[in-house]
Amino acid sequence: MMKSSVLLSLCALLLVSFSAHAELAPPRLFSVYPAGASAGSEVSVEVTGQITEEPSTLVFSHPGISATFVPYEPPKDLPKDKKPPDPPKYHSFKIKVAKDVPPGDYDVRFVGKFGISNPRMFVVSDNPESAETEPNNEKDKANKIALNSVVNARVGGGEDVDWFVFPAKAGQRVIIECRAWRIDSRLDGFMWLYDSAGKQLAMSQDEDIRDEKRDPFIDFDVPADGDYFIKLTDFTYNGSPEYFYRLTVGTQPYIDYIFPPGAAPGSTANIAVFGRNLPGGEGTDLKVNGRPLQKIMKQLQLPSEPEQFTELRFNGLVRPWGAILDGMEVRVKSDAGTSNARLLRYTSLPPVLEAEPNNEIAKAQKITVPCVVSGQLLREDSDFFSFTAKKDEKFVINMISNRLGAPADPELEMLKADGSVVNDAKDIGENIGQLRFTSNGRDCYHNFTAPADGEYTIRLEHLFRQAQGGPHYVYQLEVRKELEPDFRLVCSPPDEIKVDSHVVCQGGRERLDILVFRMFGHNEPITVEAKNLPPGVTADPIVIGKDVKWGTLVVTAAPDAAPVHAEFQVIGTSEINGRKLVRKARGGTMVWDTVNTPALARVARSTMLAIRETAPFLLTASPAEITVTKGQSFDLTMSLKRSPDMPNAVQLNGAGYQLPPNMSIPVKSIDPGQTETKLTINTDKMPEGTFSFLVNGDGQVPVGKDKKNKRCVYPSNTVKVTVQPKPAEPKK
Repeated sequence: MMKSSVLLSLCALLLVSFSAHAELAPPRLFSVYPAGASAGSEVSVEVTGQITEEPSTLVFSHPGISATFVPYEPPKDLPKDKKPPDPPKYHSFKIKVAKDVPPGDYDVRFVGKFGISNPRMFVVSDNPESAETEPNNEKDKANKIALNSVVNARVGGGEDVDWFVFPAKAGQRVIIECRAWRIDSRLDGFMWLYDSAGKQLAMSQDEDIRDEKRDPFIDFDVPADGDYFIKLTDFTYNGSPEYFYRLTVGTQPYIDYIFPPGAAPGSTANIAVFGRNLPGGEGTDLKVNGRPLQKIMKQLQLPSEPEQFTELRFNGLVRPWGAILDGMEVRVKSDAGTSNARLLRYTSLPPVLEAEPNNEIAKAQKITVPCVVSGQLLREDSDFFSFTAKKDEKFVINMISNRLGAPADPELEMLKADGSVVNDAKDIGENIGQLRFTSNGRDCYHNFTAPADGEYTIRLEHLFRQAQGGPHYVYQLEVRKELEPDFRLVCSPPDEIKVDSHVVCQGGRERLDILVFRMFGHNEPITVEAKNLPPGVTADPIVIGKDVKWGTLVVTAAPDAAPVHAEFQVIGTSEINGRKLVRKARGGTMVWDTVNTPALARVARSTMLAIRETAPFLLTASPAEITVTKGQSFDLTMSLKRSPDMPNAVQLNGAGYQLPPNMSIPVKSIDPGQTETKLTINTDKMPEGTFSFLVNGDGQVPVGKDKKNKRCVYPSNTVKVTVQPKPAEPKK
């Protein structure tokens, strides 16, 4: 992983140089505080960010959550000799959450003069909620909070420390959970627990049980009736409105893991839920970080409609490496509230449960291919699975654990019957999302070809098994021979290093970058189109050709398109072996800006587009469809339509890794006073096939009252080129 990060850092400077995205910038949302509310409640929130002029509303990924802007009103009864206070550096909204909104994490976006922002998480609970009140920097000023409630708080500057106190009774199992890093906050929480006499009972910072290690978590048995104190701050003593968090304290249920972590779509699955404070839970001898787990069985009906098999219905955190999965969430509810969510993955392979002892090659568990094995990587544990193969038979081995939210870092080797190593699998190194949506992860994917007839064994273990491991290190090991090629799509805003969103100007164009996860040998062309666009906005379908894992849709807004915002869908279609695959793209979003290192990013729950005022220029390429013989060149006529106050030159260039393989676009300018130029593009090195591409227009645009130049980069329409093979030479 360190090597991958170094390589990404080295590549970043090159990528940014030809993929920089700049335009009349959209709003950028940094924080919504409080960062959540209980179902059926109303809450006033403070919103911070950049480019948030003329606020209109907040929009949410669930229709049961709505917001109303509350304008700032200065004090009315100030003495004449007193200056009115400066307006606050935030906007105020009142949020209403309907009673039927299920507990979970949802997206919220800001809408204002310049369009719609990036999303931030907004959490809905079914517990009473309150907000921190300052000063509470000392124990004797601790905020009183009730058991089984949520307190919304934030760490300010100046080494701010927050204290809270709650009552508890002997014998209760109290869980204290801080959610910050997982809900788009900058806080790296550090938390302590004390009794009323000041004795420290527990502390937490980077918890291994977390799918995100920066959020602290304490689980303790109350030794006596009385008050208990929580102290919480940022690990590095930083603070600002962006250092917000949600602190849940109580006897609410908590799920550590589910087993098996996958089941077949359309089936009725019996899933074991392991965790703490589970309603009706029976004790087990299993422990995580020394704390005992309970178990309950839960019967779940998985969706039976085929179009739902490829959906990710999960109102929790999904990082980029998990965007490829399909599945649904599992929660449990008790009188104290609803638990966290765990992902139940959809998989149609024949299921197998790991059977111990299988921790040496002589005791390897026999499996029949194809199958999916559900197992656990315990401390100092190795799992062995064997199968027979014929010479030159090909297998795909897919190890899924980190993508499920488990803390495992799997290692996988292929062994011969005598125990010698044939080869080993590497971490998934493919990063289709570059800096903005870094998709490589710790799981393994391996293509195995049997060198001879015989029995082969998979050895599977956690990289740090001598010191780590446990029942929550769950995994699914897929072994398949006959592949079913497939793909998944992610639609991402175009900026490579800054928090971004989709905004198109009237009479202008905007990029929708499409990332392609090709699975199990899929390498066919994918036709991608946008659906349910706002009135007046169109997008020509594109073709993402063979060997290509990037595509760029371009949306065009008519000059009279109404300035609205709306959710839209991106749909990809591909045909392979007579089977038509239709897949809906997931949203991708960067959480915080980056420079030359992979950004913190996650899956978004929707894709949104806003239309705003007139574009400074419109670049059009013609013809829009071209058929050419390999080796021939073709000409593009590039036409530029400027707004009346845009006299400057516009430079034309390609977009690096977004172009078809081995295509090169010459750099050329449309100078002041010109409206057209030609680009000549050669196909000598391009592969045969159909591909879509665009040309970037890069110019300095006068902006604002002072007409100060600002760099703006806008795309042309997409051009579809088909490169045909050269005709066969006649035989002599």
